[in-house]
Amino acid sequence: MTIRRTIGSGIALLAATGLTAAGTAHAAPGLQLTAGQNLVVNPAFADGSNGWGVHLYNADLNAGTASVHDSGYVGQDVPVTKGSEYTFSVQVSAADGGGVLALALDSVSNNAYVSQTVNSTAPATISQTFTAQGAKVYIACQATAGPGGTCTDFSVTPTGRTAGTGSASGSAGSSTGSFGSS
Repeated sequence: MTIRRTIGSGIALLAATGLTAAGTAHAAPGLQLTAGQNLVVNPAFADGSNGWGVHLYNADLNAGTASVHDSGYVGQDVPVTKGSEYTFSVQVSAADGGGVLALALDSVSNNAYVSQTVNSTAPATISQTFTAQGAKVYIACQATAGPGGTCTDFSVTPTGRTAGTGSASGSAGSSTGSFGSS
């Protein structure tokens, strides 16, 4: 499977300054974050493609969700601090006969912190804790089978721990997925 990524000056500028269009602080060098602060810009697509436009292909954004189809995806580069621990989370569900891949990758090495496929039409929350290997994590939802599916409520939140100061060891921690009913 190929994961497509592009770089855009808008996201790069926002990441470099550590600010979203609304002026919310993100993980800029020297900025202290609190545990639980969501670093994802526009996590449930309430503001359309804001934050997602650079990594958007065969996806429709509406009613707080992204529908991905025909190998489509939505993704975002999220600034993080190397060596710090974060929890990635996203809610996904497959369309009938479809599939969706939830991803969190190191933006430089493409090392996968999270790579989980969901083929169930019941909503699932994919969540995993990881230690950042670089300064950005690429998060995405990608269609893996024809009609794909939907995703919403992305989050990347700092746990407040850094490598060597708690349970953070290696590049990934525990993974959980919970399925609801549709």
